[in-house]
Amino acid sequence: MISRLTAAQLNGLTVALGVALVQALLSAVFGADVGLAAAGGAVCASLTDVPNPPQRVLRRLVPAALLGALVTLAVGLLRESPPLMTALIALTAFVTLMTMAWGPRAGPLSFSGVLALVFAMAWEDPLTRLEALQHAGWVLLGASLYALWARSTAWLLRRRYRDLAIAEAMRACARRLHSRAARIAGEALAEGPSMRASIRDDVALADALQAARDQVFAARPSVQSRRQVDLVLGLIELRDLLLASRLDIPLLGEDAAGLAWRAALAITLRQLADALDGMAAAVGRTGAACPAISAQGWRDELAGRLAAVPAAADDARHHLLAALQSRLGHMLDDVAQMAERLAGPDRAATLTPAQLQQFVSPEGWPLAALKTHWTLQSGVLRHALRGTLALSCAYALGLVLPWAAHPHWLVLSVAVVLRGNLEQTLARRNERIIGTVIGCLLVLALAQVHSHALLALAFIAAVGTAHAYVNVRYRVAATAATLMALLQPLLLAPGSSPAVGERLADTVLGALLAWAFCFVLPAWERRTLGRLALQLCGALARHAANVLRWAPGVHQQQVQQQLAQRLSRQQAYAALAALAAAGQRTRVEPEHVRVPDAHVEALLTHGYRLMALLGAVQTLLNRRAERLDEVEASRALQQTLQACVGTLRLEALAGQDPTPPKLETTEDDWPEHRADVSLTPWLLRRLRLCEREAHWLASAVRQLRADLNADPRA
Repeated sequence: MISRLTAAQLNGLTVALGVALVQALLSAVFGADVGLAAAGGAVCASLTDVPNPPQRVLRRLVPAALLGALVTLAVGLLRESPPLMTALIALTAFVTLMTMAWGPRAGPLSFSGVLALVFAMAWEDPLTRLEALQHAGWVLLGASLYALWARSTAWLLRRRYRDLAIAEAMRACARRLHSRAARIAGEALAEGPSMRASIRDDVALADALQAARDQVFAARPSVQSRRQVDLVLGLIELRDLLLASRLDIPLLGEDAAGLAWRAALAITLRQLADALDGMAAAVGRTGAACPAISAQGWRDELAGRLAAVPAAADDARHHLLAALQSRLGHMLDDVAQMAERLAGPDRAATLTPAQLQQFVSPEGWPLAALKTHWTLQSGVLRHALRGTLALSCAYALGLVLPWAAHPHWLVLSVAVVLRGNLEQTLARRNERIIGTVIGCLLVLALAQVHSHALLALAFIAAVGTAHAYVNVRYRVAATAATLMALLQPLLLAPGSSPAVGERLADTVLGALLAWAFCFVLPAWERRTLGRLALQLCGALARHAANVLRWAPGVHQQQVQQQLAQRLSRQQAYAALAALAAAGQRTRVEPEHVRVPDAHVEALLTHGYRLMALLGAVQTLLNRRAERLDEVEASRALQQTLQACVGTLRLEALAGQDPTPPKLETTEDDWPEHRADVSLTPWLLRRLRLCEREAHWLASAVRQLRADLNADPRA
């Protein structure tokens, strides 16, 4: 059963067990009230306990533990004064939301302070300052004990988390293969909803690969970790080949033969996807067998399907089919090698731990990250100010409402619904209300069973469930959060009635307040899309500079060049993912500030196509260099490098749109592709297409920035 749990579910289970142990231990030694206070501290600290390498755990949990204790103490000292409490809520909201300057990894930390605030407000009033200090001490003790538990479980589960991260990356790659197969077979359109679905798959794959890097590349060298590193590197290379598979497919045409060839190619991609799903099951489930994979068998099947298509013997597209078969052959080889590596013996590492560390997401809390956000142009500062106003207003409003006994619920509802953008806020608003209704019904049922042990067990289960599903299915997390909020008073005052009506009212009102405050100091995506577009051009220019070079003969230089290519490729994909995410978010914004889909899709289309072309060039240089003319290839690479980097420079982007470079061949012409023919013409064609795509990307960026600058709302 445990082997079927996802990483999020397994993490939620360990969180629930950790909180339960902290509460049980301190309740047994110091009493039930102390146990509940310590459990509250453990819950606040547990927010930052997500699947991570062991060495990262304490760096995230210790700040959350200290923040929770400090906020608890402040509430205990100031809660009798509504003005001071309002000021405290404002300060807590601003400070915690400004932590988002460190990126998504700071999200749990930013909410831990607000949750500690809510828990402390839900606690009974301390009679003296000493009691307030003692309460904060128990909260700190509970959080500290939980931090030790989290560090221990992270060490025990480190291999399991790595396996699950790899399995999820494999499944994400399989989903992308299926969507690419549907596009090639003509089952999905190249624009509209189908294109947006493909972009979502690309973003999901990028996120899954980065999560796998963070887990696997940070591991200490061992037989298993070396195998896992090779699997992740194989997936990364497969993603590049998959992106390049989009090239030249339109040249097959739309006649009967072209459609039949497309269908045959799509079948092979689906076979690859099924093989990856099988490998994901073998990696992610203990005892599952790895599927039998034969690259040569796949090649023979593909050749048979393509040969069975009725077409004239002198049809020029046969040369193109040979090239497409060769490109798919690289993917077949890579998947077969991954399967072989999964069950094969140990071997030397491809990259050193220091080199692998460069691909891992940054860690720590450098204060320098805050400097760039002390301006109203920063979305982080605007959200911090917006959240400060929203939470302060929610508390002040809660004090004057008929159900003023629970103003902290209103604060909590606003805090969990109000996100940094309208898209997420709307999704949270709806899911929060539905989850609260379900949770209230469950609490009404639990209240009929007068068992303190059962209620405590339900509370712990709710803690783990909320933690596991907060970023997966928020409706489930909202249901669990409602259980936590309504069960806590029942545990503190057995026999009392759950405040279901107040909870529903607070949730609805808080959700509406959060939605309304989205329009206060809004950070519309049009403010960031221009900057993201420039970042994309810069990332692609750096990647082109690393790829468009003839590989030197010295092995060490080759290794360094390949490392630079991997780093710049990762940065380029990250820039594409950020742009795609912003494009998704702007679709739900008010029409008068919304960026048209055409602008974003043009940037993504040319950006991904340029990445595909660079990947195809890299494949030729790395895998088929012996079939290239060194002198001609080296000269052409240098010329294309200068052209692409020059086109994507900031100075070039600020200038006039030049005439696009012309191809010496038309779209209907392509070089021959035979084993005895040089591949230099293919390389030259790819390089000319790189220049053209760089031009079209720069043109799309100039058009976007011109439209944003011409509109006073930008």
